[in-house]
Amino acid sequence: MSSPTRNAFLYSLIVAFGGFVFGLDIVLISGTIKAITSEFGLTALEVGSIVSGPGWGALVGLICTSYFSDKFGRKNTTLVIAALYTLSAIGSAYAPSATFLFWARFLGGLAFASLSLASMYIGEIAPPKSRGKLVGLNQLNIVIGIFIAQILNYYIINGTEQGAAWTLSLGLNAENAWRWMLGAEIIPALLWFSALFIVPESPRWLALNGKEEKAKAALAKITEPEKLDQEINEIVHSLNDTDHHTLSLAQQFKLLFSSKMRIALIIGVVITIIQPMTGMNAVLAYMPTIFAQLGGSESSAFGQTVMVGGIGLFFTVLALVFIDKLGRRPILLGGLTWAIISLAVVALGFFNATYMLTAESLVTLKESMDVNLLQSLLNTEFSSDVDFKQAIENKIGREQLVAYESSIMTAATTINGLMVLLGIISFQCAYNFSLGPVVWILLSEVFTTKVRAVAIPLCGFVASVFGGIIVPLFFPWQLENMGAVSTFSVYLVCCFIGLIFAYKVIPETKNKTIEQIELELAGK
Repeated sequence: MSSPTRNAFLYSLIVAFGGFVFGLDIVLISGTIKAITSEFGLTALEVGSIVSGPGWGALVGLICTSYFSDKFGRKNTTLVIAALYTLSAIGSAYAPSATFLFWARFLGGLAFASLSLASMYIGEIAPPKSRGKLVGLNQLNIVIGIFIAQILNYYIINGTEQGAAWTLSLGLNAENAWRWMLGAEIIPALLWFSALFIVPESPRWLALNGKEEKAKAALAKITEPEKLDQEINEIVHSLNDTDHHTLSLAQQFKLLFSSKMRIALIIGVVITIIQPMTGMNAVLAYMPTIFAQLGGSESSAFGQTVMVGGIGLFFTVLALVFIDKLGRRPILLGGLTWAIISLAVVALGFFNATYMLTAESLVTLKESMDVNLLQSLLNTEFSSDVDFKQAIENKIGREQLVAYESSIMTAATTINGLMVLLGIISFQCAYNFSLGPVVWILLSEVFTTKVRAVAIPLCGFVASVFGGIIVPLFFPWQLENMGAVSTFSVYLVCCFIGLIFAYKVIPETKNKTIEQIELELAGK
């Protein structure tokens, strides 16, 4: 590996490490849901508000990202984002109230702009032949962060349940475990902030702002010497048709919405809607809650979550191996088809489930709760998880249902749990092999340098509306009011719509420069 190639990999890896922190952030909260619901007395929508808090912050952050990344550069904006992640993690860990926790997570949401910035920056420094792999590092870091968060949640939950010596030595118990989970983000955020000082500014941003000598110097670190003059000339030439050194954000938006950019904009917006609407954000944030629907202890639910995360990580690595060989389009089409089949399996598993309290199950529950109020439901079979939990809540109240839901579902559920588990594993593999990395790679490729500072954050804004707010906010409500079957069926339909769109609209972009892709899309 040549020195420029090593440098491009190193800089991409550092910038993409923000994805690791993001992955921690979206999954660590999953281990706290039961605890914060009980501690702060939250309803389903209030739980959804806290989980989706970063999504609201992301809306503000992504609006500002366009201005700051264009005005002050990709690197400096990313440094600010890393600092925001750190402050958010500290505030979340010490939150004295649900409102404080929401705003601490909102602050972290401002930092979610790191995903769009990473795609923007890496797309601008990566050689065409390896751009897919390097931009894909963003998704790889997200998945690694998710996996590590799942492991942390599992060991903290399991340790507090078993009264392990290491938890006692740290003063960690069932009451404060959720604070340790959220506080685990502090150290990685600080490490990322420190490492970013190694990264140079994007040569394309420097050229965009009339700093051609600095752009050439930055490009020399990541480009083979014999290709340096040709590449800097291509970059400068692509910028010469408009005097965008003086373009305002409003003018850039006007250019973005012009007929020349129409296909690129449609691809960017639609694909960033489809990605979260497949339901993966909800599956990640609420995976232990989903597994609790299958029956099993809280600890086993977190253990299953770790297993799913590990398998998903493997398929993300596999995607990066093949993304520049097979191409974006075949992987995306195949992955969406795979996701449709997987979600159908999950929905079918829940469709065939039944829920019934028996004399034996009441004996099991008697060890942890007063079962006298449940006697009237004895041997009454329910085919809907919604109806069953509503009947339980009517008998014992919401507070008791929240506290003992896992135990009750374990005692009462008859379901092909292996079928649902395999369906969720398969869905995560499909997503991590296709939609997860491919969407961010496409965003880094389809937008020309002239509008990238507004286009990629705009698409990130759209992704945050759906993935950061709508999906996680309403998922607890969906499970509570629609049930698991209808909820996963909605996600299946969204995958099908995405498959049709990808087949008809999205072109292949592998092994092409950003400038070549711009000309191809403009000609459609």
